[in-house]
Amino acid sequence: GLPVPWRHKSFMQMRKVAITAGFASMCLVGAILLTSGSPGAMEALQTTDGQSVTTTSLFKTGEPSTDFPKPTALAMKLQSPKEWKAHINTNVGPFTVLVHRDWAPKGADRFYSLVMNDFYDGGRFFRYADNFVVQWGLKGEPHIDEMYENGANIKDDAPKKSNSAGRITFATSGPDTRSTQVFVNLADNTFLDDQGFTPFGELATAEDLDLFKNKINAEYGEKADQNRIISEGNSLYLKKAFPHMSYIKTEKVEVITP
Repeated sequence: GLPVPWRHKSFMQMRKVAITAGFASMCLVGAILLTSGSPGAMEALQTTDGQSVTTTSLFKTGEPSTDFPKPTALAMKLQSPKEWKAHINTNVGPFTVLVHRDWAPKGADRFYSLVMNDFYDGGRFFRYADNFVVQWGLKGEPHIDEMYENGANIKDDAPKKSNSAGRITFATSGPDTRSTQVFVNLADNTFLDDQGFTPFGELATAEDLDLFKNKINAEYGEKADQNRIISEGNSLYLKKAFPHMSYIKTEKVEVITP
């Protein structure tokens, strides 16, 4: 059978085989576009425990990687809007993820926090399993990826939706181990539903799914090693070993329902 989506439990852990193996795992009114780098933006965002965070305090692409917020920082505890879109531009074209917080609140909150802090900018689609999944979610900056491989996990959400084609889900390495890595289901992977893989959103259109099936570069398959991505990053590893690997250029949020 197909391997399940997984991520390493720790930076030094070697590649596993079996069920935990297979592949390395605004509260604003109206529908407006907001990027974490909006000049002069002072909108107050809410954290999951009711505290306020301004958009100007969020991490912006181009700042030193050492400034990226720690998993415990307020900037990484943002509460997701009820429904929102992540507009993601890649080197092979744009796609949109429609996030439904009621599907998986904790997962939606983490994904929202990551997108609002430009986490996925520069990240590679490092695993392509044909007719199964496309996975990404390592930034390719060792300082940041090492920080989020340890002590950044969130609790699981109760399963509400199936892993049907086009839905997006966090990769795990067991119960309560979701962190930054996500995958898009290329097919109806219902066998994942009872293994802790809980979708929090879906690709917005059929064209978005077509981008994953036919435009994201599939030539490297499952060859990329997560440990090396974490320790060496894009510059020292992925860009040299997999020079044509598809990657994310920019990301932004569109709030549908605050």
